[in-house]
Amino acid sequence: MLVLADRAFDSNGLLCDVAARGAQFLVRSSSKRRPPVLALLPDGSYLTRLGDLTVRVIEADITVHAADGSRTTGTYRLLTTLTDHRADPATALIKPYHDRWGATRGRTSLSELPEGGRQLLSTG
Repeated sequence: MLVLADRAFDSNGLLCDVAARGAQFLVRSSSKRRPPVLALLPDGSYLTRLGDLTVRVIEADITVHAADGSRTTGTYRLLTTLTDHRADPATALIKPYHDRWGATRGRTSLSELPEGGRQLLSTG
């Protein structure tokens, strides 16, 4: 299982608990978090530690195109337990993150939301 989560995951305890239950995660961390670089990887990502947990950090520029034609670009700091850059290259991990959150952020009216307008997905 891969848990995708958005916005300011700054609790090491929560992320360590998710990993301890056997789930892999790919989450957006706060831009204020500046984890130490323990090992720089060839794809531009790097390894760091959250307590006893080794995670990989991917810094990505992501552009979201909204239905109204507007664009928002930002640098996202993604944390993941998928630490092998050969098996899971940074570009391959950025794509599902962008697809997942970009799709929900692009919705502009309640009629476009699933389940009769009830917001079921986090859009930050």
